[in-house]
Amino acid sequence: PGHILQPSCVAAHRAVYRTMASSPVVVLFYRYFLPTPLPSPGEKASDGAVVNEATLEFFQKHSSFYLPLLQKYQHAICDKLGNVKGRILISHEGINGTLSCPSKKVLNAYICEMESFDLLHYLGEPPTSNKDSEDADNNDAGCVPKAGGGRLFASIDWKTSSVHNRKPSNRGDGSIRLLPTEPFPDLFIYIVKEVVNTGGAVHVKDIPRDTGKEISAEEFHNILLEAQKNDEGAMSAGDGVRVIQNAIECEPKIATNEKKEVVLIDVRNTFEHSIGHFLHPRSDTIARVNAINNTNNFSQNNLEDKNNIQPGKSDEAPMPALNPNTGTFSHFDSTFCSKYSDSLKDKKVLMYCTGGIRCVKASAMLKQRGVKDVSHLSGGIHRYVEKYGTSGFYKGKVFVFDQRVALDPDSMISHDGGTENDAKWGANIVGKCKECHTPEDQISGANICTVCRDLVLICPTCKDSMDEYYCDRHDTWKNIYFTFLEKFTQDELQCQLGKLRKMHDTAYAAKEHKNVRRTLRKQIDKVFSRINDLKDGRAAVENNTKWRCRTCFESEDICDGLCWGFWRSMQSPHQKAKNDNGKLEPILSINLGDRVSPGPNWNKLRHGSYFSLGSESQSRKRLRNDVNGSTDQSQSTFTNMYNVKMGTVVEIKSWASGGNEMDCVAVLWDTDQSSGCHKGTRQKGNDVSDGGVAVRRSEIYRWGTVARNGKRMYDVKLS
Repeated sequence: PGHILQPSCVAAHRAVYRTMASSPVVVLFYRYFLPTPLPSPGEKASDGAVVNEATLEFFQKHSSFYLPLLQKYQHAICDKLGNVKGRILISHEGINGTLSCPSKKVLNAYICEMESFDLLHYLGEPPTSNKDSEDADNNDAGCVPKAGGGRLFASIDWKTSSVHNRKPSNRGDGSIRLLPTEPFPDLFIYIVKEVVNTGGAVHVKDIPRDTGKEISAEEFHNILLEAQKNDEGAMSAGDGVRVIQNAIECEPKIATNEKKEVVLIDVRNTFEHSIGHFLHPRSDTIARVNAINNTNNFSQNNLEDKNNIQPGKSDEAPMPALNPNTGTFSHFDSTFCSKYSDSLKDKKVLMYCTGGIRCVKASAMLKQRGVKDVSHLSGGIHRYVEKYGTSGFYKGKVFVFDQRVALDPDSMISHDGGTENDAKWGANIVGKCKECHTPEDQISGANICTVCRDLVLICPTCKDSMDEYYCDRHDTWKNIYFTFLEKFTQDELQCQLGKLRKMHDTAYAAKEHKNVRRTLRKQIDKVFSRINDLKDGRAAVENNTKWRCRTCFESEDICDGLCWGFWRSMQSPHQKAKNDNGKLEPILSINLGDRVSPGPNWNKLRHGSYFSLGSESQSRKRLRNDVNGSTDQSQSTFTNMYNVKMGTVVEIKSWASGGNEMDCVAVLWDTDQSSGCHKGTRQKGNDVSDGGVAVRRSEIYRWGTVARNGKRMYDVKLS
């Protein structure tokens, strides 16, 4: 880029950064690239907050040219300011990011640069060869919009919070660990199709027409207050049973009040909702949807519990906001809107999320399906709790996607000094253990569903008594689906196999549950293969297996489950190194371009087969023939070498769990059946594109990462 930083914004801040003593600060921000509304008559346009339609159309038409430059531009700002980390998503439709800065002054420098950015002034226009060939008329310089109308990042709502050490999640082993003061271990800036993934359900150009009404925290609060006052005619117990029965039979319920029923919807993921949510005056619609969700779980226990539900009386506490029961936001339209939009058409719908970005598209999804009265909270939970703290309708913790994990609402109230009030940390618990339903709100990356890897809220006592955990959506898969099969006998596996096949054939319709059925088929194949291994003597039942991490499949002496995402730098400290002088062994030398193959700590459950040519069963058959003496030693060596996976090191970086060491490598495997090429996948830094059609993605492996037992782990080895 021609311009990287404004001198007026940066010179002083670089000096401040060298001597700063303030705590880090986190900023949450987003902006959809939409034209800035023209000022009303008599109003003055905001200085510099100009984004005209012509420039936006030009940008989107040539996004293949501008997006890589915007990515480099963001890297340049963060590198210049120093120690800026986090995640930024950039798309033709907007920007979505969370960053941690070492001080408020560094953050202010970043904001200053962003708000002064102008597309054509900073990045210029694409060369003629980069312009779309089908738009020949646009190849003239005269069709390029004038600079000044492309301030894409102007008028962003910057939501900030401070960072402090906190008491971590209780892993159940009695240890105490403070979270790092840096919320992110590194900086990643991705180019994506959507800044909030909807699977293409909502286009950015549809947002001005279809999105719901954006309301302030005060207006949102007042609507809930009014709904609470009007909640005087609560249902009787008999009415409650009738309402739930109507829900099961999908009968519409006609509103009897003159004022619309207020339905409050939490558009976040289930694990976010579980530890904190808005409370709502008792709502018939929420009770009905929850009843339907319980019915759809295919659980006899849930059906029995459902018949005992008694909706509250007027003096009972409000109920939680409606939880759409989604694992990712991309499922919101297909799993919630498609089912319940008709029942919401005569209601007043309020929506909320963490920072506001998801609600923009979620409200559009409902309005596109005919729900007219839809509003969403401007600035999300963040802006609401800044004003009301724990005295408002939001109760519990606020989940954040960084190493702080969750924040107490009172800690997010704005203070002049930029500090947070941690006095109530540990109070205000609304979450419940998935198993025993005792109060619990400590989310941990070690507690994930064994089926889908969604976070599961589970207390230390229940965790100690279980080897694998299940989220609400997969609660009925208990005793049927297991990731680790080593401890089961042939008879037990046969029982699992029968139940899996029955579930696949009867519980999930083929058209509506393609992904679920695919998961079940893979598990059926896995169990079937394990049974054959036991029959043929290639494996034996292991009765005393250790707890193992669902992400990396390592035992608890190597990994405590915190090895993925932003949890990676939060693992408990490793034990003393296992060498004679008590010092940590140095990492083995490796260089870019080195050829590697599966190494001593390669985990087949996680990484797949050692082999690249032919199926693993064919390779295993060859090896068995070698053992039986059907080939000589030279032929055996040749066969093994011929089938082993081979790849090239394309990056050396920090895994983050063992400090600041360069202890992991990115490997680009030679084309094979297991890695292959993935069409339509998001391109990352080390991806290789083939004419823009296919992407062969590099994969990350440990190279000297320190395990909890003090040993260095090597997933690959030099070849």
